[in-house]
Amino acid sequence: MRHLKQLKQYSLHEIGAILESLRKSYDIVRIVDVEECRVIHIQPDGTVHHGNNCFGIWNRKVRCANCSSYRACLTCSEIDKVERLGNDREMIHSIPIYLELPNGEVETCVIECVKYIGKDEEKEKPEDDFYIHTHDVLTRLYTQEKMFHEIRQRLMNSPNEKYLMLMGNIRNFNLINRLFGVECGNRILVGIADMLRDLYTEEEIYGRYRDDRFVVFMKKDRFREDMILDHIRQASRAFLESPIYTVQFKLGVYELTDPEMPVVNMVEHAEEAVATIRNDRDRSIAFYHPDMMVQKLKNHHIMTGFQRALDNNEFQVYLQPQVRDDGLIRGAEALVRWRRPDGSLLLPGEFLDVLNHSELLSHLDVHVWEKAVQVLHSWKGTELERLHISINVDPSDFFHTDVPKVLSGLCGKYGVSTNRLRVEITETALIEDVQRQNEMVERLHRAGFLVEIDDFGKGYSSLSLLKDIHADVLKIDMGFLQSTQNRQRSRVILNSVIGMANELNMGVITEGVETLEQAESLTAMGCHNFQGYFYSRPVPVKDFEALALENVEMGFGVRRTSDSNAN
Repeated sequence: MRHLKQLKQYSLHEIGAILESLRKSYDIVRIVDVEECRVIHIQPDGTVHHGNNCFGIWNRKVRCANCSSYRACLTCSEIDKVERLGNDREMIHSIPIYLELPNGEVETCVIECVKYIGKDEEKEKPEDDFYIHTHDVLTRLYTQEKMFHEIRQRLMNSPNEKYLMLMGNIRNFNLINRLFGVECGNRILVGIADMLRDLYTEEEIYGRYRDDRFVVFMKKDRFREDMILDHIRQASRAFLESPIYTVQFKLGVYELTDPEMPVVNMVEHAEEAVATIRNDRDRSIAFYHPDMMVQKLKNHHIMTGFQRALDNNEFQVYLQPQVRDDGLIRGAEALVRWRRPDGSLLLPGEFLDVLNHSELLSHLDVHVWEKAVQVLHSWKGTELERLHISINVDPSDFFHTDVPKVLSGLCGKYGVSTNRLRVEITETALIEDVQRQNEMVERLHRAGFLVEIDDFGKGYSSLSLLKDIHADVLKIDMGFLQSTQNRQRSRVILNSVIGMANELNMGVITEGVETLEQAESLTAMGCHNFQGYFYSRPVPVKDFEALALENVEMGFGVRRTSDSNAN
């Protein structure tokens, strides 16, 4: 199979010459519209006529099983396949192209080249007209309906065996389609199907469940976790050759407890397991536990209640002060809390990951951005006008939203200077596509925003990031050092990072400051801006305003707030 980075586009005049050239090497050369399986005829007057079904020459009534031309179009790859006609064997070479029609429209189709390659002494196996209903055309694996039927038959025949249901999918598959194209995504799906065929035999039942989700049903005693993980690691590296992105394949495992349970419920339990590691970079496999069902129900309530909560203004902005070493508040980070109608409060950890599995998180982020800009607008003409607010931008926001355009529009709508709104982007988001994110940072700069690298120290390419991304402020995450037993090594690392940032003329804020000792030590190292529970937990806007006004009037530093301000 040869991948085409970009399909060639031909006019009707050009394609005529191509077809004539190919006919010197093949017995049949034709253009096929693979969506409707019809042969395209180019008339002498330059018009195009869609003729009979292409599978007619094979004496078939439906699309050919394992249609190579269809897969060639889906994957933008040239594909070869041997087909039988009676006792004759024919080689089919499928070349996907773009064909420019007389009206200017462009159609994706295939040049199908057929060549006789000899007799086949084996008796021809009759084509199963139902194959296309039981096998996925792209991957040639069982469809969901066929797979479920085979699993049920296996359970009926051997109900006392111990079985496992495996569900695998690709992390952020939609993102792969956006970054590299749907054809690339299709090639990855074909690669996973090939991996399953290499890994399993007829002892296992496997197929494509839907989208990027694959299912394997197997006996428990044939399960080898190390072998599966090794195949996943090897295959993930081979699926996509890109310096900016690595495909991550995740696997959930459910051990059957009731053979009478509907097969779809078994699959859902395996899917619940894989959901627990969807955003975990270090884990590739998870096993189902009954507690996951409870979490699934909670997640369902969050998803179904999101729009109502947004419409009813249940999502509230809390502000956590950012304080200089002289004790004066210089700004705040905007954080979100979900205040339900009954007065109960949901913290971000309870709903952000759930929303992140869909595009809902981007809707919430835009809502929080607007709330933050409204707060800045309300401070105009007051003693709080000098303060800034930092807002968080999730990696998914860049793919669902034009972030610089939206933020500029909000500032323009409320008459707020863009230099009062700072944009926090996590380090891990920046390292996934440095070139693209650097362009985004430059757009934000041109619009007048200051850009902060959040959670610095949690990623694996921190130093390289400082070289490539021209951010304004470094937010150091103290959490990545708190677990170490060697305080001297921690101090050396912190001191080096702070010194490097100062040399690069970057502002530095240390997050997670909880004690006076930490604040004094960081000040001695050259860090003059802090954020953490020592100064204040995140508090409602009104409470923050009162704290900031007291801070301005009294002229001395903020004192640590009581635990009553938590959340």
